[in-house]
Amino acid sequence: MMDVIINTSENYRLDRVVACLEKIFDSMGGIENIVKPGMRVAIKPNLLMAKKPEEGATTHPSVVHAVIKLVQKAGGIAVIVESPGGPYNIPLLRMVYAKTGIEQIANETGAELNYDLRVEKINNNEAEYLKSLKILKPLHDADLIINLAKLKTHGFMVYTGAVKNMFGSIAGLEKSDYHLRMSNHELFANCLIDIFLATKPRINIIDGIIAMEGDGPSAGVPKYVGCLFASTDAFACDYAALKAIGVDYRKVPVMKIAEDRGIFDKNKVNIIGVDLESIKPDSFEVPALELQKTGSKFAFVRFIKNKFRPQPQIIQDKCIRCGKCIEVCPPKAVVKDKEKNIGIDYKKCISCFCCHEFCPEKAIRIRKNTLRKFLEYNRFN
Repeated sequence: MMDVIINTSENYRLDRVVACLEKIFDSMGGIENIVKPGMRVAIKPNLLMAKKPEEGATTHPSVVHAVIKLVQKAGGIAVIVESPGGPYNIPLLRMVYAKTGIEQIANETGAELNYDLRVEKINNNEAEYLKSLKILKPLHDADLIINLAKLKTHGFMVYTGAVKNMFGSIAGLEKSDYHLRMSNHELFANCLIDIFLATKPRINIIDGIIAMEGDGPSAGVPKYVGCLFASTDAFACDYAALKAIGVDYRKVPVMKIAEDRGIFDKNKVNIIGVDLESIKPDSFEVPALELQKTGSKFAFVRFIKNKFRPQPQIIQDKCIRCGKCIEVCPPKAVVKDKEKNIGIDYKKCISCFCCHEFCPEKAIRIRKNTLRKFLEYNRFN
């Protein structure tokens, strides 16, 4: 059985988060049985971009702080490692660490902030597609990885949690290459699973105290759920988080593919701690997921899906022409005209929503026509 421990925390006050995590680690046999003195422990939060903690797009610094304290108490050496969206360089890392509140936590605890930009090429024997790949060297060299994800919706993959958080083990704009090469849900889900299998965090924790609903993973709305989820198995952890917000796990490409590949079995998940029904929010807005039917019987449905798929749209009144969307667009479909206005070449667009995900001003929305709205995920929930 794969245990998932759920514990509540009313807010991000440090003493409450520490107490919450202490109970979680006690249920795992104690952190001293996981982290040994002198171990180099890589803490991998979700630092998607330079967002303030209260926006709900990144792992809250109090959760990072609490984990560092417990790691250090066990004698471990804590190092914070992440590759945010955009180029992987020291100026961007400094900006993201500062804006997300992580720099302050490092200063208070003495934890290391990673600025090592090297990557390590590894063989990935368990992979379906990515038999070899390059991951951040500090993750490769760590004695143990603790994965600190954020519970959020995702415009392309429906949901992002523990498994998808390890996509940040790929350096900078190389992530865009994966989006381009694996531009449909199924292929990209396999890509995410393969990357996760290459890193294999020992502990997976999902920050669901304040989650994000709506147009996640960066432009959604903070949503109180009030708990942390933890497991040695990331797929089981994501399954529990999805149950908590009322989402059928088979509607999430990563979970569906993991089950099909025999990596995940819901019948082997044992949820302990807080009762799921007691934390389930009254509602949780989830973005649309295209119906994924197969066979000639559904050829017309597939045609309609492709013809009327959601597309990103620039909100010109909000756009500050920073060029972030141009930088992260895998097929180079986002362009700037002679007047320096941002536009999208829809003939090139693959609807990966990287532009939407990384826009700092929420100036890109996901445009859906009437037929698409009829096919919204919540209609079939």
